[in-house]
Amino acid sequence: MTQTLREILYTECPYAGLDPAAYPDDLQGWGSDHPVLAAAIEKLRPKRIIEVGSWKGRSAINMARTVRALGLQCEIVCVDTWLGSPEHWLRAAPGWYESLAMKNGYPQLFYTFMGNVVRHGFQDIITPLSMTSESAAFVLRHLKMSFDLAYVDAAHEYEPAKRDFVAYWDLLTDNGALIGDDYIIWPGVTQAANEFAMERGLRIVGEPGKFVIAKDATAGPTIRFQ
Repeated sequence: MTQTLREILYTECPYAGLDPAAYPDDLQGWGSDHPVLAAAIEKLRPKRIIEVGSWKGRSAINMARTVRALGLQCEIVCVDTWLGSPEHWLRAAPGWYESLAMKNGYPQLFYTFMGNVVRHGFQDIITPLSMTSESAAFVLRHLKMSFDLAYVDAAHEYEPAKRDFVAYWDLLTDNGALIGDDYIIWPGVTQAANEFAMERGLRIVGEPGKFVIAKDATAGPTIRFQ
């Protein structure tokens, strides 16, 4: 079996001793139930998935549910600082700032995520990696880690979104695929995704909310949206 990132990085299970009852049962998210995530897993049968931007864990838990239902041996690595994005701190919508669960000026969102994972019983599949997307990509490159599926749902601004697409595309296996969130909805993400695909001569398939770019050009259209 392929060595997991958890085995490489952690000296003990990151969930050891965590009591989910101490943290809120809150699986709020955006686009986390989209069928393209399950469809990609069914198509690719991944051994490793990387999610960049995990918020409270709803999409990771849904992907883990598909992984388990298919009987796959697969690790889902979730990269996030769990410190919130500009729109959360700037209160762009009701409840976004409150979701950070501030304590002494520091967000506790990480424990919302961890509690949700344990409460739903997927701590054997989901591995948290509490870093910026850039730092995590550096560590993963250094460790020569590769992934069959990357789901990028982090920055909404053009420049950091494009950096994420470049960094995590380069960590994919030859038959891997990149799924991006917020396509057509956030202008910066849409511009970054379209430019990335155009510059590399790749086919992008999308709809409002999600896009797919597959390394095997014939696979992208077969990862269904509906």
